[in-house]
Amino acid sequence: MFWKLNRIQFPVYNLGPGKRLAIWVQGCHLGCEGCINPELWNENGGKNINIETLAAGILKIENAFDGLTITGGEPFEQYEALVAFCSYIKLKSSLNILVFTGFRMDELIGKFPDMLFSHALDYLVDGRFVRSLAESDNIKGSSNQNFYTFENGKYAVGNHLTFSGKWSLNVSKSNEVFMAGIPKKDDINALIAHLSGSGINLKFNDV
Repeated sequence: MFWKLNRIQFPVYNLGPGKRLAIWVQGCHLGCEGCINPELWNENGGKNINIETLAAGILKIENAFDGLTITGGEPFEQYEALVAFCSYIKLKSSLNILVFTGFRMDELIGKFPDMLFSHALDYLVDGRFVRSLAESDNIKGSSNQNFYTFENGKYAVGNHLTFSGKWSLNVSKSNEVFMAGIPKKDDINALIAHLSGSGINLKFNDV
């Protein structure tokens, strides 16, 4: 089975508890205004990654981090691949798994009545990003979103965990900067100002 992914970043510290490996899936049809990753909307981008090969590679280095975060893009638009990968990781390791989705929990239940995802995940942040409801939070982009915990196939709204607040930045060979973390209201402007003082000018994609 193959999974359409955009990138994998390690380590990240602001997309879940502890040091994490983060996976960005490719493709999303929700199109939230103000999305931080509009370049991931196009389902024809990214690369097809063999799930078995990916999982085997992650399990070899599982002691180097505390958990996995899956975001995008929209992970639930590749539901079978998402559940297969997460279920295998849960079976073979003690890593916790957090997934970001633009769908609300009630939408997920309606779309996937098998509820297999409730056994494959530990944490979920749901709901579309709403620019007018943006808030200074270290895990939710806007206040309409909810943080869920899962245990034995049951879920509950919980108080989200406190994360380190560190950001992780990767720079590609084409000088693209990939940021991991949920920016607070003034974080982007502060980053631009700081780098500008060092002679580095950033341009951000927006919609």
